[in-house]
Amino acid sequence: MRKISISSGIVGIAIVLAVAAVLFYSCSGGGSSGIGKTSTSSAVALYATDCISDFKGVTATINKVTLMDTSGETSCVILSTPTTINIANLSNVLDLLNIADCPPANYNRIHIEFNKSVELMDHEGSQSSCSFTSYKNASDRPYTLQCNDTTCSLDISGAVYLLESQNSSLALDFKLNDFDIDSFGTGSCSVTMKVSPIDDEEFRHSKNPRGITGLISNLSTSTDTFDLTKHERTFSVLYSGITSSQQPGLEFILQRAQQSELKTRVTTSTFDHTNSTITASAIIVKAEGLVSNLTTTGQTFTLTSKTENTMTINFSKAIVNGILTNGAWVEVKLYGADTENNVFLARQIDVEHACSIPDDEKTDVDTDD
Repeated sequence: MRKISISSGIVGIAIVLAVAAVLFYSCSGGGSSGIGKTSTSSAVALYATDCISDFKGVTATINKVTLMDTSGETSCVILSTPTTINIANLSNVLDLLNIADCPPANYNRIHIEFNKSVELMDHEGSQSSCSFTSYKNASDRPYTLQCNDTTCSLDISGAVYLLESQNSSLALDFKLNDFDIDSFGTGSCSVTMKVSPIDDEEFRHSKNPRGITGLISNLSTSTDTFDLTKHERTFSVLYSGITSSQQPGLEFILQRAQQSELKTRVTTSTFDHTNSTITASAIIVKAEGLVSNLTTTGQTFTLTSKTENTMTINFSKAIVNGILTNGAWVEVKLYGADTENNVFLARQIDVEHACSIPDDEKTDVDTDD
């Protein structure tokens, strides 16, 4: 049996339900996916974070998160778009998954639906396709998860009080140090998880920066701004504070991200939900594709995406997770560019497979770090 251990910080993987009624109540509109769309709604911002050490990859898909008031039969879906996350890349960052409106209520249960399958990668680069099979309660007593052939669900008790003009928050802590891994690297690999809430006070004292992943539009190099859209919500991003010494050729990779619709992750120094504005402290552009023309001396390779777009990648300063070979499918995190030579600079490379991944397997993957 293998256990996933974690380092200091917020323990484990937290899906953070930051309920921010005061921050959002001044907005107006209609519907269930926006902010403050009725005078009787409160806004819920759903984040994810972790602090992991023993595994380089823990990739799972969250399909739905619902707040429930079992006494009053009130419920509110705060995540309905299946979102695949490599949780190992979210160390010490609160990454925004979604924002939703909810009616004020005393919610006492959080219902989570997720894919049964989970992909693991250890520090040696070995990979294993596993299945969630059970979970442990606060007393470490194991229980079988409610699963069908492809999905599982879990109900967790916890108080979430949504009142107009009052902030509240909740973290669901997937404690990785208490995850048990059986038969890693075999066809019968199974994962036992442990989940418990983190109270509002602990979340408020977290110093972890916020982050958000989305698609770029309306890039303006004259004003150092662009729009970032995640699901149905768009934020205005200002990146003027990022220097060329921190991220050389930043505008070059931003232009490519906009042109090729590459997912872009923004770490924020300020995040104003009310006005949907962000001041960026770091930006990472993510690209996926097949490796070819790999040179170990020059530490470069050609990356070819599913749409047959190509780019030259320099990985001399990159952390490489897995074995990098020609024909491997990789996700590359780009932090800058050598604009004179039209070469993109990689910060991290995750080797996923030694072959092409079919289109129907490449879904909404938020592999943030």
